[in-house]
Parts: sequence; C-alpha cells; structure tokens
Amino acid sequence: MMEMNAETFNSTFSVGDDVIYTDDFGVEHKTKTRSPAWELGHGTTVVSVHGKAGGYDVARIKSI
Repeated sequence: MMEMNAETFNSTFSVGDDVIYTDDFGVEHKTKTRSPAWELGHGTTVVSVHGKAGGYDVARIKSI
C-alpha cells in the first residue's frame, strides 16, 4: 500500500473493517481495525488492530 496520512486512511477504512496486516517477519494476519489512524510526531501514520498492542504503520495494512 502506498503511504497515506491519517485523514486519507480514515476516509478509506472505518473502525471495525476487516484488514490484513503484515508483521515484522512478513507474515500476513487477518484482523480488524480498532481505532481511527493517527500520525506520530515524526510523521508515520499508524492504526490499532485487534490482537496487537499499540499502532501499526498503515503501510503494512491492506483491505481484504
């Protein structure tokens, strides 16, 4: 997925949408978003997903 800011991600994905995230080892996992996306201080856009703590870079998230 191309890089997107929080506003663009949130207009594309809703809280509770089914998504796939790619972990640090390249393994894909089916889950759901559990928050709107937000931007970190250094500019990376992240979103929370079920089953993981914290935020995941939206570049690792794709729709199902």
